[in-house]
Amino acid sequence: MFSRRIDHLSLLYVYNRTQVIIDEMKNPDHPWLTRDAVKLLDALLKPIDIGVEFGSGRSTVWFAKRLKSLTSIENNELWYRKVSSSLKEQKLDGHVDYRLIKDLDSYALQGNSFADNSIDFCLVDGVMRGECAHSMLSKVRSGGLLAVDNVNWYLPNEKAFSPDSMPPGQFASDLWKEFEMQTRSWRRVWTSNGVNDTCIFIRP
Repeated sequence: MFSRRIDHLSLLYVYNRTQVIIDEMKNPDHPWLTRDAVKLLDALLKPIDIGVEFGSGRSTVWFAKRLKSLTSIENNELWYRKVSSSLKEQKLDGHVDYRLIKDLDSYALQGNSFADNSIDFCLVDGVMRGECAHSMLSKVRSGGLLAVDNVNWYLPNEKAFSPDSMPPGQFASDLWKEFEMQTRSWRRVWTSNGVNDTCIFIRP
């Protein structure tokens, strides 16, 4: 891993990393996703949409302002407290079903609490990403969005050039291989900033 990290310190990576830092400073309220993914979600999300996110953060407030309702699932208590404070400060705490689920098995099963075809948008950006992403496939309605951050860690794609990307034909696990098979008919928008990749899957 150490040698791979050194390999990532190319001039291109340093440039891309600098651009990400600048973008985050200019947009301190934006989710920690690629800039293109944020722009796309800002255009596609509607105030009548029902959303879910696995892994909370700056995205929680951002989504809460754009969706009819949001369920946010977090496993880290310290982070949960920080985001809870931000939601209260902006009077959004009553708009979000914010769940602290420390047990990872229970965390991964949270997708079962939603009815099939009931969710307009889901972001998978926390722990147990394979299990969470897979569990939400049937929950997202037709035309709905399923976004996976750092997707290049799990799925191969010729457009992926961020560090630690999956080599062509390889998957992080059998579960991610199954996820790939089940989403082959889904339209997808794969975005990258050279540091992180975010893919938005659109259910047919």
